[in-house]
Amino acid sequence: MRAHASIRLTMAADGAILRVGLAQVDARLGDVEANVERHLEWIARARAERVDLLLFPELSLTGYRLLHLTSRVAMRPDRSPAIARLAAAAGEMAVVVGLVEEDAQGVLYNSALLLAGGGVRHTHRKLYLPTYGLFQEGRFFGEGRRLDLARLPGVDFGILICEDLWHSDPARRLARAGAKLVAVVSASPGRLGPGPLPESQSDWESLTRSTALLNTCWVLYCGRVGWEEGSFYTGGSHIVRPGGELLARAPFLEEHLLVADLDLRAVDRLRWRLPLLRAERTDIEGPE
Repeated sequence: MRAHASIRLTMAADGAILRVGLAQVDARLGDVEANVERHLEWIARARAERVDLLLFPELSLTGYRLLHLTSRVAMRPDRSPAIARLAAAAGEMAVVVGLVEEDAQGVLYNSALLLAGGGVRHTHRKLYLPTYGLFQEGRFFGEGRRLDLARLPGVDFGILICEDLWHSDPARRLARAGAKLVAVVSASPGRLGPGPLPESQSDWESLTRSTALLNTCWVLYCGRVGWEEGSFYTGGSHIVRPGGELLARAPFLEEHLLVADLDLRAVDRLRWRLPLLRAERTDIEGPE
């Protein structure tokens, strides 16, 4: 598939406005065909809301706890009728979907694809694969080894997958390269506690808010809902302003399309007032 630049951003009087949509959905484990149909429904809903950039959660086309099913649901994006169908449905919208990607050597990756202009414009392969506790990703996936900006007309941004955000370096590198927003797609199991928010949500919002503040960029977090193999997913997808303030949050435990307009100029204004990225130093030595 060959992509071309037909994406449009809404232009407001005071700068570029990017309308984002976070599709907080459930996924049917191992059933790609059913999940594609659900994606098409949510793409249509997002189009009705005039969304520019739509995110789906991690492994949205397959479900998360695949284990022995991993190789059976793997796709070659350049040959996949399902990906071609989703790219065609996206039309002018940019859409991020999650899948098990197989490369030409047969290595499998936990990947996110940016679909736009009728094709695949960007691929991010998960960099950090959790292999502890209930997580088994290192047994089934290869590690991503490259970090690049995703580019749309008027905005460069980064895509990270779940555990990638638990390491500060990828988001920092994306921001230093010019990313004005970091989009995080996740399938993180939920944990409850005594507080008003699920403990897992408090952890994620601490990460996303600190990432936004330290890197002076927008941060989008798109999580999923539903149950899989004894684990549950709380949702709680949210959007954080460049200064670290929470702009909007989706409800817990139910499917939802969270839509918001992001003023990309807010990043420029904050970086002028708070030049953390420009002040970065790489010449400090030690400790040995």
